[in-house]
Amino acid sequence: MDIVKQIERLKKMHNLIVAEKTGNPCEFAKKMYLSRSQLYNTIAIIKDLDAPIKYCKKRETFYYEAPFDLELSYSFKAITNDEAKEIFGGFSLRPILLDGTIISLL
Repeated sequence: MDIVKQIERLKKMHNLIVAEKTGNPCEFAKKMYLSRSQLYNTIAIIKDLDAPIKYCKKRETFYYEAPFDLELSYSFKAITNDEAKEIFGGFSLRPILLDGTIISLL
């Protein structure tokens, strides 16, 4: 799965849990465009971040048992070939052996 899509999914899930508007697990899965098992796998990812997620049968919603905030961000930058050469490229005009000895090609 595309990493950006996964991050956006986690953000949406977090917002629904904070608002306590998830509905029951089947409804929540539909809102997230996931199967029920995928929903629980994604909830497990958030729980791995120490989120205190609980489910209330009476209110039929997932909620955070204690205050919890989830901040997810990402940044991408396109690098042109010239920039890539500048960052990773380079050459030496003086050949050097592995032991540090400088050799002459003349």
